[in-house]
Amino acid sequence: MAKPGDDDEQAIDRLTLYMLKETYCAAAGALMRMNPQAAEALFQAFERQIADALQRMHAHRSEGPDSTAIALAVGDRIAEILDQAHRRQFEPAVASGAVASGPEDRSLEAVRETGISSEAVAVLADLQRRFPSS
Repeated sequence: MAKPGDDDEQAIDRLTLYMLKETYCAAAGALMRMNPQAAEALFQAFERQIADALQRMHAHRSEGPDSTAIALAVGDRIAEILDQAHRRQFEPAVASGAVASGPEDRSLEAVRETGISSEAVAVLADLQRRFPSS
């Protein structure tokens, strides 16, 4: 198998980040519906862990002379993803005038509108059935 070129590596990185972001956002949304208090605690732990890792990158110069700039850029990119995921609400389907038969239908319809795969929607539907929100 040939080694990917620079353009391929960039595409791999871009698509990997996109897929991880979409997966994390979907999982965060499902967790927020299942148990908002647990979700908040988990999100705070994630953010603390990421901040600590970026601080270590800066302090130890683990990425070379540009470690601080790299840590800041990574932090900005991750912060955008976390903000989107942790505040994602599945209400746009209702706001846009769609009529849903219940909370599961409304949230799954909004999830479908985000463009994630039907397999991911099926996983979320299964999670909602197994762990209904109270």
